[in-house]
Amino acid sequence: MPVRLDAQRRPYLRAPSSTAAGRAHAHDRGLETCMNLAANPDSLPFGPRQLSRSELIRLDVYQYDSPKLDRRVTVVRPTALALAIEYELDPDKRAYVERPRVLAFEGGKVELSFWTATRKGLEQFVLLTSAPPLTSGPARAFERRTESIQAAARNAQIALVLVPESQLLRRSVENANRLRLLPWIQTARELPKAAQIEGRLMELFQFQPRQAFSQVERALESFGAREVRAMACAMVHAGRLKLDLSAPLHAHSMLEAGVLS
Repeated sequence: MPVRLDAQRRPYLRAPSSTAAGRAHAHDRGLETCMNLAANPDSLPFGPRQLSRSELIRLDVYQYDSPKLDRRVTVVRPTALALAIEYELDPDKRAYVERPRVLAFEGGKVELSFWTATRKGLEQFVLLTSAPPLTSGPARAFERRTESIQAAARNAQIALVLVPESQLLRRSVENANRLRLLPWIQTARELPKAAQIEGRLMELFQFQPRQAFSQVERALESFGAREVRAMACAMVHAGRLKLDLSAPLHAHSMLEAGVLS
């Protein structure tokens, strides 16, 4: 569950209970392999710049444990959190890194927001951008700065995508759904019977490719609803199941066999 470092507030969603012993047990049995899609962090071409102590105190910082990357992710601002969780739940993204590098451009330098890599090997950088000013003078300066950043990326021979923060804010339902799924995905890594539940779920969806959460929980009630729900969410995370995130999630939300099943 993402945690905001500068505030003690009620969690957005009560996460399933977990224990360090459970995590160790799952790791020892090797049951987290299907959830961890990232390459060894040491083999990635970039690593996240660590925030300074003053940044951790001064900025709007959020942290969460990434099942895909098998490490803690630290981002600044809710929009960066929304995009990071989007990458986390995108089965096509093999890996992502926050604050991967600084790009110098004419008139200054900018820290890029993310680096991502897909399963097919496509790598690109991402920069979150604020809304342009409304008045003409600052708007022209904003446009010139944006063009200069894009030119610097071309000169550095890197693929750079600019993502407006307003675009992420319009995805409020999807953002909320991903935040609701994350604790269940994290919980699946701790289940001692994860492999058994996953196997039974795969059998269910081979027989009937589209089923609601409530249906699969009833079908596998011998394992417990919490465990089945966690494993179903982990299979969405891995691309083995698909879930429509454009509508609020509930017990009757439909799961479908995924492209990686």
